Amino acid sequence: MDTDVDDVTEAWRPTTPLSRLRELAALGPGPARIVASRIGLPAGLAQEVAVRALAGGPDWFGVLCALAAQPATPAERLAELAAHPEESVRRVVAVHRATPKAAIRTLARDGSTAVRRALAGREKLPRKVAGALVTDASGEVRLALVRRVDARPEHLRALAADPDARVRRVVAALGHAGDADLTDPDPGVRRTAVHKRSAPELIALLDALAQDPDTRIRELVAQQYRNHTPAVLARLASDAEPCVRAAAAANPFTPVRQLTELAADPDLTVLAAVSENMTAPPETLARLVDTMSRLSDDGERTAFDREEDVQRLAYAALEHPATPPESLRALHAANLWPYFHPGNAMDQPNWPPDLLIEFGLTYSASTVSGAAERASFAAIDEARHTEPPEDVLAAMVHSPVYYLRRAVANRHTPPQALAAFVRDGAHADDTSHLDDIAKNPATPVEILLAWAEAGQYHYEMLKNPSLPEPVLAAIGASTDTSYAGQARWMLEVRALRAGTETPC
Repeated sequence: MDTDVDDVTEAWRPTTPLSRLRELAALGPGPARIVASRIGLPAGLAQEVAVRALAGGPDWFGVLCALAAQPATPAERLAELAAHPEESVRRVVAVHRATPKAAIRTLARDGSTAVRRALAGREKLPRKVAGALVTDASGEVRLALVRRVDARPEHLRALAADPDARVRRVVAALGHAGDADLTDPDPGVRRTAVHKRSAPELIALLDALAQDPDTRIRELVAQQYRNHTPAVLARLASDAEPCVRAAAAANPFTPVRQLTELAADPDLTVLAAVSENMTAPPETLARLVDTMSRLSDDGERTAFDREEDVQRLAYAALEHPATPPESLRALHAANLWPYFHPGNAMDQPNWPPDLLIEFGLTYSASTVSGAAERASFAAIDEARHTEPPEDVLAAMVHSPVYYLRRAVANRHTPPQALAAFVRDGAHADDTSHLDDIAKNPATPVEILLAWAEAGQYHYEMLKNPSLPEPVLAAIGASTDTSYAGQARWMLEVRALRAGTETPC
């Protein structure tokens, strides 16, 4: 019999009287299932519906499921339904909070995997039943068991050698596999094991993991927070897979020799990783620029997308605090960035002084106004033809023209001019220029140290590739966890490289 839409609506309506619900439940399994699903169903009506459903055929199984899911269904009824021949009914009983323990033990031996899986995931599972399910024949059941938030350690350890890799992955993620997960035949388990462990926990295993047949594991090992060991990173930097080499290229602890070799890598993702590695030294960036210039040649340009990738690399090299001045000159001459902005160049530290002076004058020419600015602009424009670049930059630092003062960011600006700018009380609120000075390698250490100890300009200072170690130590000892952590690993990189290579 088809269910009438009005009957369904009435069966759900909260204000439907009990007498009418009883009539609706007698109409057929459709309305009866809705009545059986109502929260707060009176016990008497529930009993009537149960009797009718138990006497009915397969069409009434949904009604029994609804009754079995009722929070108020008594334990006796649940015990009866636990033996029902229909799997879907037993599955609902398996997760009911009031199902008696005897019924739960019976359901743990149920012939249906779906029933046992539901039982393994129920809210409260007796300890002995959970122990029995550890050896269940179905991996689905054992998987549900290990995913429990209250899974017992002894059960998890017993499942660490489970034949189902999915089970072993969960055990590994929860940290109950010992060291077996690191040598597991399933790469997913090994990946989980590497993810789970901190760098100190992996240090004795890094060499073996760096030779793992799974590419993703080698890539994970190459990443910064998994590996701080230069010798292992050197191995990974020569890996056959570009993603592994890219991970090594991005790791600040990768030795300079390998970083410089990676700066000539044929894969653009590797080159991009080198360009974003803030510990890459000038010689690495110089080789990267040479590679970009080669890639930009018409003879090697293979597609528009490749050209865009090379442009992005050029922009990254432009922004990198360690790109040598003459490499920037070469990039500028190659015109790899079609949207080059001379105003942005003014707050980047490594431009050759003659180019920086040209950029400043070109960009600020249309902004000059007032007698003082015009006089300063004219004097600097004339001086660049007759005076040493350093003297011109020093004059720009004290110019009333805003963009000319951005020369405070350039490493060729004399330190005494930078110190005078900082000590001039008129510039106390000139935040952008003071930030530029913070990242300038030419800024005197006493100024940087005073700022670091006062907790000022950390973000810009940590872009300074020549930041003195006392300044890094002061930042590393601060309460600012993000800047302090970065300063500490920068010190660690320097210490590692100082033993065998020129410090970055």
